[in-house]
Amino acid sequence: MEDKKQKVVDYINEVIRPPREEFGDLPVCPFAGPELDNNRLMIDIITKEKSLDFLIDKFIDSEYNSALLILELPENEKLTTEETDQFEMFVNNILKYKDYKDFKTICFNPNDSVSINGFNPRGKAPYFLINIAGKDELSKAHAALTKTSYYDNMDVRYKSFLKIGGK
Repeated sequence: MEDKKQKVVDYINEVIRPPREEFGDLPVCPFAGPELDNNRLMIDIITKEKSLDFLIDKFIDSEYNSALLILELPENEKLTTEETDQFEMFVNNILKYKDYKDFKTICFNPNDSVSINGFNPRGKAPYFLINIAGKDELSKAHAALTKTSYYDNMDVRYKSFLKIGGK
């Protein structure tokens, strides 16, 4: 169990945290490292004993700013980008149903193929990851990044994949 969480921590430290030329010399996610360092990122695993529903409530009732939930799929089962979008909508609907309307989900599928200059950070994810964070925090983060060169190397396809407009 802890080994799986450690793989996610390693992914953050080795892939997500280091500055990358593809992202304007910023980390893939400039916020994940500090959240991890400050114990503000809940990392947990969806199991039979700890369902997605349970973990969402656990996160909402916690002091964490965001959550990364691990969804392990059978080895021979892979989700497409379209299925990732559907799963993201499913989790967002759970949040809405539970009246957690101030939160949003972003899923990271290791099978996503979108890259910037050949670098695909999602493809390096150890598992299918479900990120849950406050909508306000995500909006502030996006606004802060638009004032940098973060999006400059992204082509239209990548920006469309992220569901964002141009800089």
